[in-house]
Amino acid sequence: MIFMKKIKFQIKGMDCASCASLIEEKLKNRPGIIQVKVNYSSEKASVVYDEEKFKESELSRIIKEAGNFQVEKIPDPVPSLVNDKSDAVKNDAPQAVTRITNSSQASASPKIFFLLGLLTAISIASMAVDIYLLSASGGVVSGQRVAANVANPTPSPAAQPTPDNTPPPVQNFEITAKNHVRGDFKVPITLVEFSDFECPFCEKHFPTVNKILSSYPGKVRLVYKHFPLSFHQNSQKAAEASECADEQGKFWEYHDELFKNQQAGFSVDKFKQWAADLNLDSEQFNDCLDSDKYKNKVQADYQEGGAKGVQGTPATFVNGKLVSGALPYESFSQIIDQELSAQ
Repeated sequence: MIFMKKIKFQIKGMDCASCASLIEEKLKNRPGIIQVKVNYSSEKASVVYDEEKFKESELSRIIKEAGNFQVEKIPDPVPSLVNDKSDAVKNDAPQAVTRITNSSQASASPKIFFLLGLLTAISIASMAVDIYLLSASGGVVSGQRVAANVANPTPSPAAQPTPDNTPPPVQNFEITAKNHVRGDFKVPITLVEFSDFECPFCEKHFPTVNKILSSYPGKVRLVYKHFPLSFHQNSQKAAEASECADEQGKFWEYHDELFKNQQAGFSVDKFKQWAADLNLDSEQFNDCLDSDKYKNKVQADYQEGGAKGVQGTPATFVNGKLVSGALPYESFSQIIDQELSAQ
């Protein structure tokens, strides 16, 4: 009887490619987890684990808590065998073990042994095929659309060009004084970031962007655009609040305040309190926020992002080239250096 078990999940709500990496990181180093594959494009995960060392209910809980995802178990058509609790089979190696547990089983007919062996073989084959297919279709997606060799010398399929062997098109952005620009206006490198104030990966990306700006003075500017995701309850209103702060000349101060306070939780009352903390005119700010004054402006950014290929947050265009996900500073630095050297 086998102790290694495979389970598959449908994961809804993975809005960014780095979500897949995060889920894998949350699971792969836990005792009893043998193999984890997460496919961002199909929103599916396959996990091979030791039933003696890890509970199935924990898998679902960990995935849900990694990003407030909706998790559904995908029924496995191949029946599983119950594991023998013998110490002789307790280890983490990916293997299947069958054992006889009492004398009556020892006297079972050869047909029973043949059937058990066949079921075991089918289960192992199914596991192997599933892992292969997930790996071939992207597996754990790096989230990187350009300069894949920066972080990974052997690009994963998801980081390679599109099926027609052409990279994603370089996008053009018309940047004017009406945009939210941090840094010198005329510089050789422009980062256009589509972001969601309630997205945990955008919060993780926030200090990376600040480090980029401080490391490349006079060379890099940041242009912020809104991309509120529908399953983040307060992201649309947070974006509108930042626009109301912009009315009083404090967009970037409010932008920073939102990311610094993200883990405290968002609400309209908190948006108003943080505006007061920044010494904004409370009456003007509150009237602006309550009236949905900038709802359409925020949605216009969202639609622009969708038209330019944004599928999740954060999405950063480096001189028009899309880089998806909260990549580390070193990856962005190498991409920026490549752009600078090419000019």
